This record gives sequence, structure tokens and C-alpha cells, in this order.
Amino acid sequence: MKRPWLTTTTGQRWSIVLSVVISAVMVISLVSYWILQAAPRIQITQLDPNQIDYCQLNDCAPIDKLAGLELVTTPEPYLVVVSEWGTSVQLRFVNHGRLEGTRELRLLLRSDKGKIIKGMTQEVTLLPKGPVLVEFFFTGFPKELQSGTLELGY
Repeated sequence: MKRPWLTTTTGQRWSIVLSVVISAVMVISLVSYWILQAAPRIQITQLDPNQIDYCQLNDCAPIDKLAGLELVTTPEPYLVVVSEWGTSVQLRFVNHGRLEGTRELRLLLRSDKGKIIKGMTQEVTLLPKGPVLVEFFFTGFPKELQSGTLELGY
């Protein structure tokens, strides 16, 4: 009767070689995953004050600069919360690219003639899971929001 292959010296050597090859393949796949998937999510480009793109909140497309960060426009593109100190504008985003880190966003309130009434900045912390809620605060009244247009700067 023949001995089982693992109890022979040759069988043990081949099993060690096979386990080393499998381990090397797994390490290579982990490194390639990190380089292609995880690292770009963590390295968020910061806002360049000289090259800010703006879009109106009512028809803002997913932001390609931020891996498809999308403004949720249903049922409303923004929520207005009034307090005794001022007015807050809350925006909800979907983080399609699963970005991680912080990034500055801007919100401009423009009059009908295109003149800037208010400008707000907020540093957003992006997490790979869950909703992203951004709150911009200004000292004006909700009537000002209704009379002008809001533009998101990214």
C-alpha cells in the first residue's frame, strides 16, 4: 500500500511551496487593491480658491472631482432651519466614491441680478458609509433665500 502524499518528504515540500505561492498571490492582490481602490479614496484633492466650480442647487450634477459626490435633490435640494441666531441651510450628499477625509465646500447666495449676497464655507468630513449632511450657517433670513439662488462651490 502507498503512503499518503503528505507524510512523504516530497509531499511536504510541495505543500510548503504551494502555501508560499498562495500567500504571495494574496499579498500581491492586497497591495494592488490598496493602490487601485483604497488609496484614491483617502487622498481627497482640496479646494483650490482659483478654480472653484459652481452649480445651482436645483440642477447640480454629481461632482466628478469628488468621485461622484451627489447632492440629494429629492424631495428638496436643501432644508432651511431657522434659529434665533440666524438661518442654516442643510444639504444631503451621497458619497458614491466612498471618499474618506475632509474637504471644503462653499455656498453662495446670489440675487436675481447675479450679485453675491452671502458667501458661506464649510469643511465637510466624508465617511465611506452613511449619509453626508452639510450645514451652512448665515445670519440672514429665509426670505433672502427665497429671493435669490443658491450655488454650491466645489
